[in-house]
Amino acid sequence: MSKVKHTIHYSKLKLARIRAGISQQELSDRSGVPVKSIGNLEQLRRDINRCRVDIVFRLAQALGCSMEDLLDLDKVSYKKE
Repeated sequence: MSKVKHTIHYSKLKLARIRAGISQQELSDRSGVPVKSIGNLEQLRRDINRCRVDIVFRLAQALGCSMEDLLDLDKVSYKKE
């Protein structure tokens, strides 16, 4: 019998929130970002790289980290002009 290897991907936002030891509701209260939006970002239903800057800033500020800590910079592609 072969074993199926499962890879679990967590968003950087979720990891930062867990490290901070707070719930989604508490992060929402601190940042002003709706709980539903936080859940969608954590479950990778929404791409945090495409969020408004002020939302990423408020989340980072509430978590005590930098905005870069929350962004998935590996996915970012730059256009050459």
